[in-house]
Amino acid sequence: MSISDPHAHAHYSLCLIKNSGLDFCPGCGLGHSLGFLFRGEIANSFHSHPLGIFALIILTYRIFQIFKNNHKNANT
Repeated sequence: MSISDPHAHAHYSLCLIKNSGLDFCPGCGLGHSLGFLFRGEIANSFHSHPLGIFALIILTYRIFQIFKNNHKNANT
């Protein structure tokens, strides 16, 4: 998500709700929100999805948790 362009509107989506023709999907803005965050555009990120910053915190925490557990298991 950090290399995708959040300003681009014409891209393929795997979202079933969006592909079924509905305009609103509560999760679709998260990808754009994270893309804006990685570019430092915090206002655009919040506008895309208010929980984008929270999602990034949770994802980062989980990644560190997985690496920590893998490192601990490799040393035993």
